[in-house]
Amino acid sequence: MAASVDWSSLPSDLVNRIADCLLATNDVDYYTDLRAVCSSWRSAAADAMNNPDPCFHPMQWIVIDEVSHSLDVKRGTRLLVNKTTGRFLRKDLPMLRRYYVITTGPDGFFVLADREPPHAVCILNPFTGYLLRFMTPMVDFAVDSAAIHGWEEGPLLLILFCDSCRKLYIAHTDSECFYLLEEDKVAYTVFRLSIMVMTYNGHVSTKIRDLLGLFGFHPSELMSVYPSETGHASRCFIVESAGKIQVIIKLQHSMEVFRWNTDRDGVFEPIKSIGNQAIFLGHRKCLSVNAAIFPSIDANCIYYLKSLDPYDIYMYDLKDGKEERVSGAITAVNCDFLSDAEPPFTIIQLLSSFTTNAWDSERKGHPDADDYGLSSLFEELEFGD
Repeated sequence: MAASVDWSSLPSDLVNRIADCLLATNDVDYYTDLRAVCSSWRSAAADAMNNPDPCFHPMQWIVIDEVSHSLDVKRGTRLLVNKTTGRFLRKDLPMLRRYYVITTGPDGFFVLADREPPHAVCILNPFTGYLLRFMTPMVDFAVDSAAIHGWEEGPLLLILFCDSCRKLYIAHTDSECFYLLEEDKVAYTVFRLSIMVMTYNGHVSTKIRDLLGLFGFHPSELMSVYPSETGHASRCFIVESAGKIQVIIKLQHSMEVFRWNTDRDGVFEPIKSIGNQAIFLGHRKCLSVNAAIFPSIDANCIYYLKSLDPYDIYMYDLKDGKEERVSGAITAVNCDFLSDAEPPFTIIQLLSSFTTNAWDSERKGHPDADDYGLSSLFEELEFGD
């Protein structure tokens, strides 16, 4: 009979190497499971629970059922997917029942508000339980998206985007209220799309303006929060794909893709292939994934909603320059009827829904904060009339 292996005696350096592999793919839940194996493994690897260290941030995870009104969502569970590994996780988050869920950020954090007045804002790491509280109460308008900046350098900055009123609210952790920015739809949209992929600066905005000019378009014709507002079938999108910033111009019958080359003074260069990546375009957010880890998704293709009635998902093949309908879409209408008895949606439908739909915030908070003159952030846009 073979002797049993005492895994608890595994050297701490080997335990740490395994732990580092798990963090490299952002599998924070597996990391915490590893620490739970035994006391020696627990002492070898740093504790992730309630830890603000960026290595434990769920940067590669997205919540793909936040538009669902199913019983699972109402009970505090969420369906997440890891963009790096393609792994799905149905995670029970009982802590959500103690707060109003406002939205989820692109980096996997939840933006919450206390259920008790004055409904202070806080952000939650769903894997480690790390909860960071802000002094400011939640804004009154429905929040469509959020971005969080400053983890490395500090202080932490939370940005809330309210598409219906073209307002964005900014607060630091010690701010007593949100500072309000209210701009025209073009400036708001450029800032929103750029900041969601962590790229905003005046230089990028100027280059985007110049790029659209090559096609004979003014930014107001191709950029807005809602597609119907442009009056064009064409649209402009900004997305981070494989670590590179790309601008995609969706024309009526074709796609043009440009990659930002920081080595050449930030020039946007045309490209004909995005390799193994697949890009999902939406007016609320965009997403790039490695098609190799999602068997039903085609590489070097772009997915988007082409028509609004009916709601259909189309795929554009960059190699062939052809588009085709792939399926119907999950909409804000039919998601109301989701239940555990419904057939499962495809990953293409779920990722498309992630880019186009937004679940209404569970609570609306307090009246507008005053405008503190932060419009200077937009001075470098200079789009004009």
